[in-house]
Amino acid sequence: MAARSFSPIADLVVELLAKPENKLFLVSSAILRTVSPVWRKALDPNSGFAPLDKITVDGVEYSKTTIEGIGGTPLIYVLDILHHRTGSTPRSITFRSLRDIAILADQYDFANSLAPWPQFWIEWLTTGKTEHLEVGYEDWLFIANVFAEVPICKKIVSSVAEELVLDLIISTSSGPGGAVTCRYSRSKSPFGQSLNLSLVPEKILKSIKKERLDKLSKVILPLWSFTQSMINTSASSTTVAAAVQCRNPDCFAIALGSLLRSINSGCLKNSLIATRMEIPTGNSLRETMKAIENLRMTTLILERTPGVPAGQRHQPGLFDTASKPTHDSNGMARLESFKSLIRDLPEYVFLRNQDESTTKYSSGRFETCPLARHFTSLQREAIATLSSVVGYTATAD
Repeated sequence: MAARSFSPIADLVVELLAKPENKLFLVSSAILRTVSPVWRKALDPNSGFAPLDKITVDGVEYSKTTIEGIGGTPLIYVLDILHHRTGSTPRSITFRSLRDIAILADQYDFANSLAPWPQFWIEWLTTGKTEHLEVGYEDWLFIANVFAEVPICKKIVSSVAEELVLDLIISTSSGPGGAVTCRYSRSKSPFGQSLNLSLVPEKILKSIKKERLDKLSKVILPLWSFTQSMINTSASSTTVAAAVQCRNPDCFAIALGSLLRSINSGCLKNSLIATRMEIPTGNSLRETMKAIENLRMTTLILERTPGVPAGQRHQPGLFDTASKPTHDSNGMARLESFKSLIRDLPEYVFLRNQDESTTKYSSGRFETCPLARHFTSLQREAIATLSSVVGYTATAD
């Protein structure tokens, strides 16, 4: 079998186990032992390891070591660099070749000996591009961790981790003996295709999963509490803070019914209507954010309670609650009052998008429902929380 030589004083054969046939490379064992502590021990005849196999190439007998898991072309790049034969080494290579090189460099601990070539390759593959953020390129977290000395790698780890926090879907299943298995996918994955994250460093994957869970818990709890309080609270209840309750039975009934209908039509049903709060499963943060944005609660635009401080609005005798429909009145308004309200309103009496509750009728005769305004603030806080993803930093270790 022919061998490719990298040194005029080669004394070692590296056999690449590959298909359809293995490949042989003549190298200097002194160079390999210099750049790699792993090779330093494995190639030392006095190390106590089993002696190396022998192989004859062109009538000369050599010691032989084997390598696998890397393509022939990227291995040539590596051996050229280590033997100072870089005249034909390209400054741009494929993602797959770079990943193969990173795996080998990590296995034998010689990443720094390849400088500055990894920087050339990494910058060419990522600068001004977004491919490294797409599905199927999660191994950039491994590559950038192996070549951490390359300045741009810190940014790559942060940006890819941030994208995974937003996009990762985690499904769990129990196996024999209660062992829990995690299945990973992304909302962008075609047909829910599983991800292989075996190369992602454990500390980075752990950080991604923790931030994802923390964000979900932080946004779901207030929304779940609000939904449960509406389900379990009557319109006239005094257990809800006066500033965020609606005592009008018609408005409250419409608000509750429309909110439950909206929740039931989305992916948050099991999280918000359940008697115990549950973190959404089968959805990414990005999908959860969209589901929260799409929640709708219809309320009524009613008469403003005139000149009564919020803390005193429920004291009897301050105003005639039956004379006009307001959010502070818990009695049934007369039909004539509703007719007058509908006639005088410049727009329809129903407010179907609660987000407008904070901008419409902020002063004057009419006002929007305090429930709608509070729910809008919860939505906005949730979206802000889910949008402020950190990703990964070294301080997260």
